[in-house]
Amino acid sequence: MTQRLDNQDIVCIAGVDFEPLWARTQQLVWRMTASNRILYVEAPLSFLSPLKDHSLWYKWRWWRQGIRPLKPNLWLFSPPLLLPLANRYRFFNRINQKLMAWSLRRACKKLGFKDPVLLTYLPNTVDMVGRLGEKMVVYDCVDEHSAFQGFDPRVVREMEIGLLRCSDVVFTTAQPLYNDKKQFTDQIYMLRNAADVALFAQALDSDQKIAEDVASLTPPVLGFIGRIKEWIDLDLIYQVALARPEWSIVMVGPVEIDADISAFEGLPNVHFVGGRSKEELPAYLKKFDVCLNPFRSGPLSYAVNPLKFYEYLASGKPIVSTPMPEMDIFAGVVEIGTGQEGFIQAIERALDDTPEKQAHRLALSEENSWEKRVEEMEHIIAVHLDKKRRDFSGQNR
Repeated sequence: MTQRLDNQDIVCIAGVDFEPLWARTQQLVWRMTASNRILYVEAPLSFLSPLKDHSLWYKWRWWRQGIRPLKPNLWLFSPPLLLPLANRYRFFNRINQKLMAWSLRRACKKLGFKDPVLLTYLPNTVDMVGRLGEKMVVYDCVDEHSAFQGFDPRVVREMEIGLLRCSDVVFTTAQPLYNDKKQFTDQIYMLRNAADVALFAQALDSDQKIAEDVASLTPPVLGFIGRIKEWIDLDLIYQVALARPEWSIVMVGPVEIDADISAFEGLPNVHFVGGRSKEELPAYLKKFDVCLNPFRSGPLSYAVNPLKFYEYLASGKPIVSTPMPEMDIFAGVVEIGTGQEGFIQAIERALDDTPEKQAHRLALSEENSWEKRVEEMEHIIAVHLDKKRRDFSGQNR
């Protein structure tokens, strides 16, 4: 039987809030062995953030509320508002991480956590390492953080290298990330993304109803699901919609960039429906004839392993992507197209689907479930934790 991580206290410093959109972090911690106790620390904000976006004041209320139980072994915690510009100036980050550590020590004391495993998704937590009395540091690297807009690449890179060097275990989601980070640590493992296969396979159920707001759309329907951020190529979507007015395009997800999407108002075949809960997504996928993965070319897309690919895969629907290393390895499953004409041609190929192609996608999705990823992740952490214990015992004989 595979060794699993059990009976551990885990502090997870996440890069996203637990709701409404579940990403890798939520999927993993939700499925961890029930004997582990997990404090999920939601995305920190600076005190300027609510002033710029008034919708974020709820974060202040959540911090004042304190620890929020989610299930018997999982609690949520929103950190206090912090100093701005911490990803541009290391001095501010050091202050922020001291504040974070102070609030987390109090939270851990209330929960009775002792010697926790620190599981972090953020490079700037390098300045928190050692302040929680943690027995192990695990860094799950899911993005090229130095490429995010508004960050100082040099500062973020410096912090990440420090975190890589002091981590006991490092996971990466994509081959370019692995190739880059391995020069700073020997304890590195590839752990790609996956899907809630049972949930997204509901798109194939005969009794699954189609979402009402897209039910009447004229096929073929091309669909996107996910956060609409700076790395999503909206220009490409616009060009495809303009060139093929007979195609319906559905964009499911919150628009989280400052992009002006008013240009799409003149295109009746493009529909931005906003964010939806994960339970609602199969109702949209049911209507899709093709699923889209339109990443803009750049350092972020070069190093990302798209979560939505695995969710599309589990739905059984054909998939079209722009070129990126993590999609190139699935070239026999995904249609890949460059530029407007290439992307349109890829969509046309995808529309020519067969039962055999669908069966291949569904078989592949079964190999890429979150259950399998959690089992692999827990095994690796448990093995390293045991080794650390043995080394410590040997030193103290």
